[in-house]
Formats: sequence, C-alpha cells, structure tokens
Amino acid sequence: MSTIQFGGVISGLNTQSIIDALVAAEKQPLTDLQTKEASLTSEKTAYGQLGSAIDSVVTQLKNFTVTSAGSSRAATSSDSSVLTASAGASATVASYQISVQNLATATRATSTGALGAAVTGNVDTSQTLANANLATPITAGTMTLTVDGTAVQVTVGDPTTTTLQSVIDDLSSALQTQLQTTDSGSTVSASIVNGQLQLAISGNSAAHTIGFGDPSDTSNLATAFGLGTQGVANVQNATVDGTAYLDPTLQSLNLPGSVTAGQISAIVDGVIVHYTVGDPTKTTLDQVMAGFGQAIQNQLQAGGSNVSADPSATATFSVVGNKLQLSIAGGAVAHSLSFSASGDSSNALGMLGIANSSATNAANPTITGATNLGVARMVSTIDTSDIPGVTSTSTGVLTINGVAISYDTTKDSLSDVITRINNAGAGVVASVDRTNDEIELTAQSTGASAIDIVDTSGNLGAALKLAPGTTNAQVVGRNAQLTVDGRSIISASNTVTNAIDSVSLSLVGQSPLGETETLSVGVDTNAVQTALSSFISAFNSLGDTLDNLTANTPGTVGGTAGSAGPLADDPTALTMFLSLRNTVMQAVGGGNTNSLSALGVSTGTVGSAVGTTNRLQLDTNKLAAALTNDPNGASSLLDSATGPLGQLLAQLQGYEDPSNTQAYIQSSTTSLTDQITSVQSREATEQEMIDNYTSMIEAQFTAMETTLATLQSQSAQIAAELGESTSSSSSSSSSSSGLSSTSTSSS
Repeated sequence: MSTIQFGGVISGLNTQSIIDALVAAEKQPLTDLQTKEASLTSEKTAYGQLGSAIDSVVTQLKNFTVTSAGSSRAATSSDSSVLTASAGASATVASYQISVQNLATATRATSTGALGAAVTGNVDTSQTLANANLATPITAGTMTLTVDGTAVQVTVGDPTTTTLQSVIDDLSSALQTQLQTTDSGSTVSASIVNGQLQLAISGNSAAHTIGFGDPSDTSNLATAFGLGTQGVANVQNATVDGTAYLDPTLQSLNLPGSVTAGQISAIVDGVIVHYTVGDPTKTTLDQVMAGFGQAIQNQLQAGGSNVSADPSATATFSVVGNKLQLSIAGGAVAHSLSFSASGDSSNALGMLGIANSSATNAANPTITGATNLGVARMVSTIDTSDIPGVTSTSTGVLTINGVAISYDTTKDSLSDVITRINNAGAGVVASVDRTNDEIELTAQSTGASAIDIVDTSGNLGAALKLAPGTTNAQVVGRNAQLTVDGRSIISASNTVTNAIDSVSLSLVGQSPLGETETLSVGVDTNAVQTALSSFISAFNSLGDTLDNLTANTPGTVGGTAGSAGPLADDPTALTMFLSLRNTVMQAVGGGNTNSLSALGVSTGTVGSAVGTTNRLQLDTNKLAAALTNDPNGASSLLDSATGPLGQLLAQLQGYEDPSNTQAYIQSSTTSLTDQITSVQSREATEQEMIDNYTSMIEAQFTAMETTLATLQSQSAQIAAELGESTSSSSSSSSSSSGLSSTSTSSS
C-alpha cells in the first residue's frame, strides 16, 4: 500500500507527476509481457476457431459414412395404398412385381355373450337374496317382530342360498302365528305392490298393536322392507305397507351408468311429449316405463301435428332381451317417433339405450334400444359387479399367454383387472365393449396364433365368457400372404423382411384382384446429394476460416500499416487447405468413376477467373447421372474404406482430435496455454516489483516533504527569535537618548 503523499505542498514540486513518470519507466517490461500475452491468447483463440471448423467437416464426413449415404437405396412402390418399402445399403438395384393377397391380422378374444345380469325391471322373489338385485340387499341374522307386546324373532338365512320369497313367507307366517295365539281367525297375506311389500291382515276379532324391528336386530330386514316406521297401534284388520322399494330402483340397477332425475322427452308425430324421471334412489324402472309409455300413448291417441287421432293405439315399454323396447299396437295409422329434446335435464334416455332410436311413418312400430340395460359394473368389486356365476375368491389368478394376473374378487373391480392385464406384458390389450357388455382381448402382434387363456385359480375367465383353454371365444388372426416375382411368401407380420434381401416391405392393403404392384429399388439420389452438399459446405467454410486466420496484408508507403492474421506465420495452417483439397480430388483406382470429379465435384469450370476456383462445387446433374449409370462405382468411391473421403477423415483427425494430445490443434493449444501461464506468472512478478518500487519512491518523496516542513518550521522559529532580539535592542537605544536630552536641558 502506498504511503500518504503531500503532493509538493512544502516543496512546491508536482511530486505525483514525478512519481508517475518514474513508475511508467519501470512498467515497460510488464507492458511488453502483457502485449505478448494478448498475442498468445489471440493465437490460441484462432486455433480454437480452426478446430471448430475442422470438427464441422469431420461431423459431415461421419454422418455421410456412418449412415452410408453413399450406398443409400430408395424403394418406390407403384401403389402406396397396397405397400410401401425401405431398402438397405446392400439392396440390389432392380424392380419387382408384388401382389398382396392377405394382410396379417391379430387374434381377438371376445366374450361369447353379455357379462352382466339382465335387467327385468321388477323383483324376482324366486331368486336368492344375493341375486335378486334388491334395492337394499338383505343381510343374514334376526329381526324382531312385536305383536301386542310379545317379541317374536324372524330369522334370515345365508343370502346366497335363501330366496326372497322364503323370507317374505317366514315374516308373514310369524306374524300370523303370533296373532292367532290370541285371535284364532287372523290371517296374513304378503304381496309386492308397486315395488313395495304389503302385509294384509284379515279375520281379526279384535284390534292389535304391531311393531317391526329392534336395536338388537342382527339383520337389516326391517329397514330393507321399509317396515321400521310402519307399525300399527290398536288397529283391527290392518294393512301394513313397507316404505322401501324391493323392485330395483334406477340407482340400484346395473345400468351402463347412473341415471339422473329430471325431464326426458319423446317426439310423437311432431309433438314433443315430456315425462319427469323421479329420484333415482326411489324410482323403479317399472314406474318409468309405465309413466313414459302412458304419456306417449296419450299423444298417439290425441293425434299429432301431422297425424290424425288414433284412439285405439297403445304404447307399452318392456325389457326384452336385456334391452328396452317400446311397442305400439292397435294403431290405425302410421306413426313417427324419436326421443330427446334440447330442454331435457335427465340422462335416462341414454342410460336406457333409446336416445338414438326412432321410427318414421311406420304402422305399429317396435322400437328397441341399442344397448344392454343390465351390464357388468366396472368399478364395483367383482363380487358386486353383477357378473353371474363368478366365484368369490381373494386369491384368483387368470393366466394369459403364460403371464399370471392376480385378482381379489372381494376388493378388485373389473376395471382393476383390465388395467392389470394391460400392464402385465401378456401380449394383449384388454378393453370393454360397453354397447354389447363384453370384454375384448386383442393380441398385440399379428399372425395365426391363439391367445392362451387359463383360469389358474378362480373362474374369472369363464365368468367373463372367454372360454378358457379353448379358442371358442376367439377369432384367430391370420398370416400375411403375398407373391414376389411369382414366389409365395407367408409372414406373421405386415412388415415383411424375408421377401427381398435388404428390403423391408410394409403391407398396407390387398392388391386389387388380378393386379400386381411394381417395387423399384434404386440409388437414393436425394440422400447422396444432401450428404455431399453438406460436406462441401462445411469444407468450403473451413477454407474461409483458414483464409481469415492466415491473412497477411502488407502496408502502404506513407499510408496504412500492414496487418497479419494470428496464424499468418504458421506453415501448417498456410498449406492445410490445399493439402486437404488435393486429398478430396485425388483419383482412386481405375475406371471412369474413380474420383469425386466423376460425381460432379470440382473447383469450378475450366476457364474460370483466377481466384474463383479455390472452393469445391457440386454439379447435381452430373451426380445424378453417375449414380444412375454406375451406382456401384459411386458407392465404392463414397465409401470411407475405399474412397478419398476416408483418407480425408483420417487427415482431418490428425489435425483435430480431442482424444489425441499430439494432434495439431491439441498440441498447439497446449503449448500456447503453457506459454500464457508462464507469461502471466512473469507479469505477476513484474507487478509486484512495480508495486514495491512505487511504495518506495512515494515514501521517499513523503519523507522529503516532511523534512522540508520541519526545516521550514525551525526556520520560522529562528526568525521569530531573531526578531524579538532586534526589537529589544531598539528599545534600549531609545531610552538612552531621552536621558541624554534631559540632562543637557538641565545644564
């Protein structure tokens, strides 16, 4: 750090200018080193630019040779709607006559029937509790029945073996038996009215109090029948109506989706007819069919906007073959019907499969929905998916093409199983046909191979109607069949690689009867031209880079100074492009196609102006002619092993190769890096010496100023002291003179 300077305040000298001049003289060696470092850095940068230009040429050469552009073949089909093709480098230049008789197809396994239980619309009391599709499934256990204060237990057995009718009979029998203990003429009959249980008591001689259910019950029978709040107090010959629906509600049916409440519509002879679907948890399918059918019938009988009244016409909805069906009967005229209006707010028409069904000007038409009503539930557990006959198991295994797919019917849904199949790598794609309520397994590869389906444990494959162990549910795929120049070829795939050497055929369609397609295999002129043009562009760019880096412009007398590029004195850089160009244009072997000039590569036409023939050019017409007339010779010439491009690549890698420290660019760059490091080290030493010198002379000038200041202060003090002495002497003289005058006067 420099000492404090006083800037010649005392001496009156411009000490800072003197110091700067002295330091500047000492800095000359450092300045020389910095100039040298800048020159070395510029040269190193130039080698980096040259290396990048060489790398660009190397990249184009590698792309050219690695992709075998010089030997590329193009395959052209006369009818791409039948087949397309690609050809390898070793494909023979020729034409072929091809006919495609069959395309290869994939094997498909499809359920042999709908999976879900068919919807009937009303409860079947002969079914077990598990299969009756009740709005509220009834559980096993006991329910308490109380008659005039006496509790009686009604037992519900295993839902998988106990029928709904037996439960109803047991309930009505228990009630009748208890009533007869005090009222012997009492009888009880049970029936389902409008989807709800009704208990009718008759023959009473007295009034009775009856209640259903108790907190201690282990079965939900009272709730499922809707009897929990329907007891009677002191009533003779009572009728008890359950509040719960036994007939499946729209919500509990295994329809393709959840039905929403709201308006649905039909267009009857040009008139829009509305019907409102109630709460899906309380409305049954029978109620919708009866109400909607009645609304349509009323309009038929009243007459439409373009049809006269038809008072004898009836309209009845029913479920036939698991599909909703509307039957018009008794009509005297033809009618037109369709469904839905833009103001509809319920999706019931879509869920019931009749949204797109219609009849036009038909006498007593029957309109059938397009989709099954009862379908397998995709997101419920398999046990509750309404797939009849499935065995409940927590350790089921479905094996497809030797790949095991595990499932648990108590936890997994059908959707889970389908996802597992698709992720298992079993060679098939599983999907669901919701229209027909079927499972489809489609082989991922084509050919005449069956899908091997096995129920290793459990019976899910059988329940899905895929006929495990057989091909009864399968349409086995077929192999592709074609002829090539009269030879018959069979292939399991539509990509055929064994028909023509080094040619891959992609079959797209069948040949028209009696016709053949022509496949032409030739040199891929576009690929060669593109690769060769890219190489020439990179090669010429390398020449431009070398010209810039080695340029040497002389100065003019009395004018501008000369200039030189950073590599102007490098003999290798000065001769590099000429050497490379000679390698490119050299002749290799015999014959007419023995140099790149035969392929249209030149340095310009004969007679071109001087200075215009130092770059490569490509005559694309000459190239195309050479590739057509001598494709094998052209391929050999452009091959890295037999032509000049391989030699050029080796020569360039001798100049620039990151893996070789002895390569021209790498060794030059390393040498320059070492020189720059050495110069920078010397610069640091010089800078330290200059800093020390600067501190020394600043300290010397500061000391001089300090000394001068001290001397000046001492001088002032001496002068002051001398001044006081002189003043004192003057006073003494004045006093003596006065005394003398007085004395004289007295005398």
